[in-house]
Amino acid sequence: MSLTEDQQMIVDTARAFAMDRLRPNAARWEEEGLDRGVLEELAQLGFAGIYVGEEHGGSGLTRLDAALIFEELSRGCIATAAFLSIHNMCAWMIDTFGNAEQRAHWLPQLTQMQKIASYCLTEPGSGSDAGALRTTAKPDGNSNYVINGSKAFISGAGFSDLYVLMCRTGEDGPKGVSTVLVEDGTAGLSFGKMEDKMGWRAQPTAIVSFEECRVPVENRVGPEGEGFKYAMKGLDGGRLNIAACALGGAQDAFDRALQYVQ
Repeated sequence: MSLTEDQQMIVDTARAFAMDRLRPNAARWEEEGLDRGVLEELAQLGFAGIYVGEEHGGSGLTRLDAALIFEELSRGCIATAAFLSIHNMCAWMIDTFGNAEQRAHWLPQLTQMQKIASYCLTEPGSGSDAGALRTTAKPDGNSNYVINGSKAFISGAGFSDLYVLMCRTGEDGPKGVSTVLVEDGTAGLSFGKMEDKMGWRAQPTAIVSFEECRVPVENRVGPEGEGFKYAMKGLDGGRLNIAACALGGAQDAFDRALQYVQ
């Protein structure tokens, strides 16, 4: 496949950043954790809202453009690139399914990395069968939800500022799931200990717990019952990006091994 002039510029920019800013620090971040300052630098390149509309500070690029970016960034640090892809997925969900007020409030902060977002779907008892999730958001009058439950293996747990949460507001099964935005610092929001992983250790991963967590109804994205659909559409792009991260890391490992044996 031949790239357009704009796509080649995107690839060159991402690769230069990967070599200059990510690769020299990747091993240290595996010990110390993600660097928020570097994520802000990535935002300045337009990589924190890759397919968010330009009116709210996004880059308005395509899924292919995003795959090229994550493939190149992964040559420097897969953990950082993969985490950035999750943030982009959350921003896209808000841009695509949120109302005008939500988009105007959250997207400028997300595209500048003033706020970092995490995606909360998987639970201790429902991984592959996400439609069976049990975290509940029950109405308290007309103005609030009270959330109870927990999510497992959440990238950015305790690090992010906003949690895009899939929770049950209605009947059993996918049709009872809604999407609610929970801000860090909300009373009743807490985090488990960091998972001890074989790799991608720079990216914090832990349980996120909700105990009588009160959130305004205005934080619900779209109508009740649409959340499972939103979650799956987010993952459609997320899977492409994680595949691109894997490809970039594998290609870089191959390139370095080839250079060494020669």
